[in-house]
Amino acid sequence: MCGRFVQTPIFKPDQLGLPDLAQDLLELPPSYNRAPTQRASVILDCGTGRQVTRLAWGRLPFWAKPKGLQGSTINARIETVATKPAFRTAFKKRRCVVPMAGYYEWPVNHKEGKKDPWFIHAAGPLLAAGLWEDTSPLLAEGNLGTFTIITGDSSGVSADVHDRMPVWLQPGQVDDWMAAEPDDAMAMLLISEPPAMEAHRVSRAVNSPRNNVPDLLAAVA
Repeated sequence: MCGRFVQTPIFKPDQLGLPDLAQDLLELPPSYNRAPTQRASVILDCGTGRQVTRLAWGRLPFWAKPKGLQGSTINARIETVATKPAFRTAFKKRRCVVPMAGYYEWPVNHKEGKKDPWFIHAAGPLLAAGLWEDTSPLLAEGNLGTFTIITGDSSGVSADVHDRMPVWLQPGQVDDWMAAEPDDAMAMLLISEPPAMEAHRVSRAVNSPRNNVPDLLAAVA
């Protein structure tokens, strides 16, 4: 599960092997509490070369009728992404990459019986595998489309916080991921190895998407 994430400007785009997108990555609008249905920056290729585009989080397939479906399609499970009707067409030909600085999860604090948010991140920017869709008539005019983040089993420190996490791509895999045949794309997901991650508890202010300031990333006791 990935229900909120952080997206900030990337000051060393060479780390990601994307020199042509350096200016766009440097100008990513910062968000310290990106929530479902909000727009975020994703890397995709519409056939004219890779680009950074703002899409709404929560993929709406072309046949979707209720906009409420968007809240249930923020994540696509690796186990079913190639076969589930909501994702299978996009998995064949509309794959994207979601740059992020980290994401939040809410494990239960057994002492208090409540869920506390934790921020999970790495030393540098992360690239999550995703899918995108063209704009839907259910969206407001001017919205360019929607996206979802692919998730799989957690490992490392992430597994101490939650049993699911985004599937991560390496910097040199961006073009291959977007252009690969479906079987090859699935093979990339299955052998994905996450970078070294860190995690710390943060303020419950993260619980409200209306709170969106850098202080949300600070560790709390």
